[in-house]
Amino acid sequence: HDTVPSVWDPALVTKLLEVVDRSSPKGKRDYAILLLAARLGMRLGDIRTLRLDDLNWAAATIEIAQAKTRAPLILPMSEAVGLALIDYLKSARPSSPHREVFLHLTPPFEPFSEKNHLYSLVARWRELAGIQFRSKQRRGLHSLRHTLATRLLHEETPFHVISAVLGHASPA
Repeated sequence: HDTVPSVWDPALVTKLLEVVDRSSPKGKRDYAILLLAARLGMRLGDIRTLRLDDLNWAAATIEIAQAKTRAPLILPMSEAVGLALIDYLKSARPSSPHREVFLHLTPPFEPFSEKNHLYSLVARWRELAGIQFRSKQRRGLHSLRHTLATRLLHEETPFHVISAVLGHASPA
């Protein structure tokens, strides 16, 4: 019952990221979230539950127990991702006792709930970028994860590496 994953044209991912207003708190937060999905292939649940303690600045890694599988996953924190996280944490993240990285920007400054799929976040910037898809497809954060996997496949990245990046238990 598997379906073909929805994949964005790489130029559309670039267009999406370029339109994000990184001068506003919302833009700083949303840009970091979009980069985690598009550049690291992180799942929605892992982004939503990402904690400050998961950011290993000394090693430039993000170290999590995956929300879906509870399996450990260590991802390299690229310079772009690191800078986006620093910009959000220093300039936009509200002061809060919560350890989750990403919070609502209006009081009471809480983490996103499990029911929040952050679809409106992607939809807002997609609309501002004027992105229209030629065919019916998924358009949320998970489709950015599929896009990364497809890009890695086109770059002839070995299956076991793609599997590891995406946090899959098996290359199959």
